[in-house]
Amino acid sequence: MACCLKDELLCSICLSIYQDPVSFGCEHYFCRKCITEHWSRQEHHGTRDCPECRRTFTDPLLSPSLKLSNIVERYSAFPLDAILNAQRSSYPCKDHEKVKLFCLSDKSLVCFFCDEPALHEQHQVTTIDEAYEEIQREMKDQLTALQDSERGHTEALQLLQRQLTETKSSAKSLRATIGEAFEQLQRFLRERQKSMLEELEADTARALADIEHKIQRYSQQLRDVKEGIQILQEKLGETGRHDFLEGVALTSERWAAGWGRLLGGVTCPTSVSHAVGGQEERHTAHCHRVRRAVLQVSHSHTETRSR
Repeated sequence: MACCLKDELLCSICLSIYQDPVSFGCEHYFCRKCITEHWSRQEHHGTRDCPECRRTFTDPLLSPSLKLSNIVERYSAFPLDAILNAQRSSYPCKDHEKVKLFCLSDKSLVCFFCDEPALHEQHQVTTIDEAYEEIQREMKDQLTALQDSERGHTEALQLLQRQLTETKSSAKSLRATIGEAFEQLQRFLRERQKSMLEELEADTARALADIEHKIQRYSQQLRDVKEGIQILQEKLGETGRHDFLEGVALTSERWAAGWGRLLGGVTCPTSVSHAVGGQEERHTAHCHRVRRAVLQVSHSHTETRSR
């Protein structure tokens, strides 16, 4: 179809695309320069012939064809010759010639005959080779960003795992301290012991729940990041350019909808003690108050006995 279209736009004298096409009565078209030079080589008898149909005309008037000129201009503006003359290494449209263009705006292959040129008039259209190189660079940048994000998530998860272990260990130690302090009290302090233990359990539960929630969230994000890495690596491993570019739109959507949001810095406490420090300070203060209460009870009991 592309060859047929080009044939219709060729001057039969110079065998090139029309330049200033004209006709003179027989509906055949020629470049103004070509037909003028053709007639100049004929004897001057007042008649001129058509190089195609051989009809003769007396002093024919050359009439320009605006419509044909517009078709030629539009054809010449679109890089179709580069597509038809390039080495046949690209993938074919199932109905037409080899596809050599790619729309970066739509992330899709472009067939000049299937797609109206107006559909891509304001878009960034380039050759398959240039699109392949550009999107390869984009995907490599995305892969690097995701790999950096993977490292950040991995480091955050390692720190959170340490926080989880040390928070549990700290809670266990605090339970022992509280138990030891309350054992020094008499029965009237039992309720206080129960209250403090309940408060400790609540604090510990909140701390553990918060850390475990973060672990679940970071783990899910890490799975998403690894999935993105796998998809991009598989995509970058495809050797066929058509296969590579055919699914680029979906990959770009997934990047915009999900993967790209995982590239921010991973926020986590600067140290494990940050997660448990507040809890330990509160219960240390409780223990000091309990010890003071024990001393007061002991002193009161001593004074009572001495009386």
